[in-house]
Amino acid sequence: MTLTHQDQATRRVFGPVPSRRLGISLGLDIIPYKTCTLDCLYCECGRTTVLTLKRRRFFPPRLLLDELAGVLPAIPHLDFITFSGSGEPTLNSDLGWFIAEIKKAYAAPLAVLTNGTLLFNPEVRRELLGADIILPSLDAARQASFAAINQPCGGLDVESIISGLEAFRREYSGRIWLEEFILK
Repeated sequence: MTLTHQDQATRRVFGPVPSRRLGISLGLDIIPYKTCTLDCLYCECGRTTVLTLKRRRFFPPRLLLDELAGVLPAIPHLDFITFSGSGEPTLNSDLGWFIAEIKKAYAAPLAVLTNGTLLFNPEVRRELLGADIILPSLDAARQASFAAINQPCGGLDVESIISGLEAFRREYSGRIWLEEFILK
């Protein structure tokens, strides 16, 4: 099936895709294309077009569940349902609701790929508690390296990100796979 530009702009479920880390994973993209807290030099999606720290609702949340219900019956095997895609999923203020509703309706474990920048926010940490595995990133431990590699939104500093990761580890009993990107 070939998707039109309009279909691609409104689709929130993609895959399933084979993943080295997560096996067969069905992706959920709950953020508009390239809406992120960072503009990382290495991003596979290209330059960030909306650089923000503001969390909000990006679409009526029921749309994601309806699309998921239309796709899942056709998938014979699934290892994970994964919040990922073309932006930072913790920017969606409905993330906690999505996690709770999907966990009620489906047996597949839930993973969240995040750059970890909003883990300083207690509300974000609370919303992530229902996921089975969290895969945050940490590319730098010094502010100068963080600024050069990740080109953050104003107001973000590496110390608050590390503190957020530490606080989340204390609060979350699930699996955390910290991802690092190594470069010269």
